[in-house]
Amino acid sequence: MLAKNTTIAGVVLGLLFAARAHAQPDPDSETKPLDAAAASAGGEGGEQLTLQKGRLVLNAFLEVNLSGGGTFKPVSISPDLWYGVTDDITAGVVHSSVGTNGFMGGVGDSLCLTGSSSGCPDLYRNVGVEARYRLKMSSIAVAADAGGFSGHATDLKLLDVKLGAVGRWHKGPLAIEAAPALLIAVTDRSVDLPGGGSATLNHDFLSVPGTVLYTLNPMITLAGQTGLLLPLEDSGNGYTLPISVGAFYKVSGELNVSAAFSLPRLIAGSGGGTDARSITLGGNYAF
Repeated sequence: MLAKNTTIAGVVLGLLFAARAHAQPDPDSETKPLDAAAASAGGEGGEQLTLQKGRLVLNAFLEVNLSGGGTFKPVSISPDLWYGVTDDITAGVVHSSVGTNGFMGGVGDSLCLTGSSSGCPDLYRNVGVEARYRLKMSSIAVAADAGGFSGHATDLKLLDVKLGAVGRWHKGPLAIEAAPALLIAVTDRSVDLPGGGSATLNHDFLSVPGTVLYTLNPMITLAGQTGLLLPLEDSGNGYTLPISVGAFYKVSGELNVSAAFSLPRLIAGSGGGTDARSITLGGNYAF
C-alpha cells in the first residue's frame, strides 16, 4: 500500500511540472507560501503576509478523494477570495480547508459535486469570513487572523470562531511557515440523543500546520506540510497528523496553479494509516 501511495505521489509531482503547477502571483517573490492570503501577497522577498491595499486574489481548489473504496467520492471545488483592505489588513471569504485550518488535503469542503450517494452531504457547505492583521515585518513575518465559519452554509449551523496567527521565516531558497489556530465551537456543541443523553456535535479544535518550502528556481517551489489537528475533547482518540507533498509553478505574474498529494490521517488516535488519500489541484489569480 505504501509503495502504491508513493507511486501516486510521484505521478502527481510529475504532472505538476508538466502542467506548470502553482506559484505566487508576485513575480518578484522568491518563495511561494501555501497560505491562502500570503500566497498572493506582495512585499520584498515575499515576506509580507497580507495583500497590498486594493489587491484582489481568487484562490480555487479542486479536491479529489482517493481513499480506498471511495475514489472520487467526493469531488469538490472550494474557492477563497481575498482583498487588501489596507497594506496591513486583508479580508476574505473562505471555503477551503487551507483557508479554514491551514491544512491541504481536505475533501468535500464547499461546492461538493458528486451528490449525496458519493460523499456529499450538501452541495454548498463550509463557508467563513476571515481577517488578517500584519504585526511584524522582519526576518520573521507575523500576522494575526480571526474569523467566523459555518459548517452548513445554507442554514448557518455549526458556527465556529477562529483565532490564530501566521508566522513565516525565509532565507535564500528555504522558507518555513507555521499557522496555529484555535477553532471554538459557538453553536451545536451538544445534541440530545433519541434514547436519552447527549453527544457533542460541534467540537473545539486546535490546528497547528507547519510547511517547509524550497525554491528550485524563480518558477518552481517544492513543499512539504505536516502538523497536528487536535480536538479539545477526547483528544487521545480524535487527534490526526496529516502529511502533504506538492509543488508550485508560476505561470505568469497574475496566474498560478498548484497540486499536492495528501495523507490526511497518516497518524491518528483512531483509524490512522494510508487508506485516506486525496489530491488537491489549485490555482490563484491576482487582480
